[in-house]
Amino acid sequence: MKLLLRTVDFRPNNRLREMDSAQFVVAPSMEDAIRLAGDVDAAIDYYSPAFIDAAAKLRWVQTLSTGVNGVPFDLLRERGIVLTNAGAYGPNMADHAMAFMLMLSRRIPQILRRQATERWPRQDKEVPDPGELDGQTLLIIGLGGIGLETAKRAAAFGMHIIATRRHVDRTAPDFVDELHPAEALDDLLPRADWINVSVPYTAETVDLIGDREFGLMRPGVHILCLARGGIINTNALLRALDSGRVAGAGLDVTDPEPLPDDHPLWDYPNVIITPHTSGQAETAHRRLGELVTDNLRRFLQDQPLRNIVDLTLKY
Repeated sequence: MKLLLRTVDFRPNNRLREMDSAQFVVAPSMEDAIRLAGDVDAAIDYYSPAFIDAAAKLRWVQTLSTGVNGVPFDLLRERGIVLTNAGAYGPNMADHAMAFMLMLSRRIPQILRRQATERWPRQDKEVPDPGELDGQTLLIIGLGGIGLETAKRAAAFGMHIIATRRHVDRTAPDFVDELHPAEALDDLLPRADWINVSVPYTAETVDLIGDREFGLMRPGVHILCLARGGIINTNALLRALDSGRVAGAGLDVTDPEPLPDDHPLWDYPNVIITPHTSGQAETAHRRLGELVTDNLRRFLQDQPLRNIVDLTLKY
């Protein structure tokens, strides 16, 4: 069995050296991948239409990301190729979300900006009094792996957790107070003090949060997104910030991305922007390496793979 990958030295893959029942085909570039594709059975993080067309024997693609937007789903479905994603980033991305929430709640960005020029910032009305998370309501839009980890942490801070999920028939853990179908979003938006957008990026979720949705939110809401840029409409977010409807935002993803240096979002003191780094953690690389190695063992033994992506739902 031949597995094609960019390098066996990349941290999520280096555990593969322990496997002696597969032949590794190293393709550092897409051009190399297409040239070597003819007789490979599986691939890690190569899934372009040109590569898939060239890989006549391909049966399985493993991505190293959880989001799979950009994958040619129709082509994979036509060929009967199984797609699996990472799903290894929940704990560290939930930590990132909580860092956003704590910093925004305690007005840390504004304090740091003033500290840079005043050392000990003056206590006046320029910066509202810091708040607290206890007793506030967090709406998680998309209760997947990352959403669940965030809910667990937020519940420990005394927050009331409400969430949406496509499959409401699946039991939610006790720390989630209410679970609703995605169609209930309009009814939930007015109830939330904090909103964490955690849905995957699909044709159905582009501009999921726009002017209409911001209009449903209570004044002073905070919004977070660590999923993909484009789920929140950027221009609508700017208008909501300018009107005061949104009191603050934590964004690890933006649209466009990278966010241009002259983009107005950089100038808001109540907006935290991190450069798509919430998925980075040594522990996440270790979990991903374990997943990839386990999936390879399962593939070799013709067992069900973990983290299979639904090619129709596209997540």
